[in-house]
Formats: sequence, C-alpha cells, structure tokens
Amino acid sequence: MLTHAQIWNAIDALARRQGMTPSALAKRAGLDATTFNKSKRQSAEGHPRWPSTESIAKILAATQVSIDDFLDLISSENPTHKLPFRVMEDVDASSFDDGGQATGAGWDQIEVPGADHADAFAIGISGDAHAPVYRDGAVLIASSSSPRRRGDRIMLFARDGTLTLAELGHETSRQLQLRGLDGSDMPPQKMSDLRLIARILWVSQ
Repeated sequence: MLTHAQIWNAIDALARRQGMTPSALAKRAGLDATTFNKSKRQSAEGHPRWPSTESIAKILAATQVSIDDFLDLISSENPTHKLPFRVMEDVDASSFDDGGQATGAGWDQIEVPGADHADAFAIGISGDAHAPVYRDGAVLIASSSSPRRRGDRIMLFARDGTLTLAELGHETSRQLQLRGLDGSDMPPQKMSDLRLIARILWVSQ
C-alpha cells in the first residue's frame, strides 16, 4: 500500500537526485512551479492532496527516470548509499570485472540517495563533450544489471577501454542499434566487442 507521505517523499528525493528543488523539477517537466509546493500537499481543511499521475509521468519523462526506479524511491528504507566513483577520463578496460562490478584501486566513493542496485556505480563528467545533455560536473549513476529498454540512455564499455554514452535502440543477442545523445544515428555495436553495458539510472547535475 502506498501512503501519501511516501509519494511526496519520493518526488522530493527525485528532485534531490537531479540537484534541484521540487519547484525546479516541476518547471523542467513543464508544470507550474508551485505544483509540488509543501502548501499544495494538504487542503485548507487538512485533508491530504495527492499528486496526479500526469504530473508524475511528466517528471519521470523529463528526468529520464523509469517508473521502476521511482518505485524504488518509494520503497527504499535507506536514503543514501556509497557508490564507487570515478571521473570518466580515468575509466579504462580494467575498471570493471567480467561480472560488471567496479574493481581496482582507482575508484573513490560518493554518497548518493537511493541507487540501491548492488552493482551501481557513479561516473563524473568533466568538460563539455556531452553538453547540453550532461554538463561539466554531472554525476551519472549506472547499473549493468538494471533492465534495459529502447530509449534508455546507456554506457558502453568496449574491450579496448573506450567509453561511449548513447541512447539504446534495438538490441539483439549479437548487436546494439544506437543513437547519439544528440539524436544522430550511430554505427551498430557488436556485443562481442563490448565488456559492459550499463543503463544510466539517473544523473545529478
């Protein structure tokens, strides 16, 4: 059973994950800036007001967060987790083992809300190569075990150590069809050339 407090706490947590206030989150989703204000969560008589399914759908679309991850926010009992962290330029073929776990001595740690996937890790963006989608200083939280769907943003780690950010198109047992973050088509990637595929769960700007 979902409670009124759980839903609103999850919206607040989603805003924090994106490095913004609930008001800024509402504006990013095309909603009125006051949609998630504390004063809107109760009526004048003190009765609970629930956010609409439309407003929740809009903030999930605007932040590229799946409904599964939003439900994880609702059910999570531990508000923060320490994840392996590394700047993108420092990631190479030895950064992950064959099971997709971050490995080696080069990883630092970063504390983030949610992200309780056992193999979740954090990658820091440095520079403007991925702007305006991911700006300098953004931290991407990703997991190789999280289910992938068409349209998800993913990280690809090639066996030669190359790291690529892309949007997932069609996936088969042999290859991936991809689009760039700017919407452009990319050459297909052979599964045999990849060491790791991780879905980007969320980003902190």
